Amino acid sequence: MRSTLPRTPLFSASFKPNAYYPSYPMQCILADPTHVLRPMISFRVQSRPKKGLWLRVSANGIGGKATVRRWAKRKVHQAVREEFRARGLGTDGMGLKGEEKEVRGTMEVTVRQPTVGAEWGAVKKEVGRLVGAVVDMAEEKGEDKIRKKHADG
Repeated sequence: MRSTLPRTPLFSASFKPNAYYPSYPMQCILADPTHVLRPMISFRVQSRPKKGLWLRVSANGIGGKATVRRWAKRKVHQAVREEFRARGLGTDGMGLKGEEKEVRGTMEVTVRQPTVGAEWGAVKKEVGRLVGAVVDMAEEKGEDKIRKKHADG
């Protein structure tokens, strides 16, 4: 199940709760049985722990130089890190300092061209909405699991 999050002019994002997917290039390599890198990529995907949050930030929506794309990705990634910390979570989606909160799944953020010239406050505000929606979805999923557990028991 893929949950589409609020779309903004700065980026688009999706969240797949309780599902762990490798990046698109890795998926393409894994789909080709003759690819030279397939055994290595397969090992990496299988050995990566399926817990917490898998976060990916890409800059496919930005043209121009690689340094500009990296800078925009870094700006959004830093804002995501700060927003998760403000909510008592690490970037990996696990609770900080013994908190039992946890966000499980894969979150993909695609940065768009307006992010390059956007002020830090605007980026932080939009990322705050995004992270809030992700945490709310994760809490709903967690409550659903608790309800099912009590209904079965």
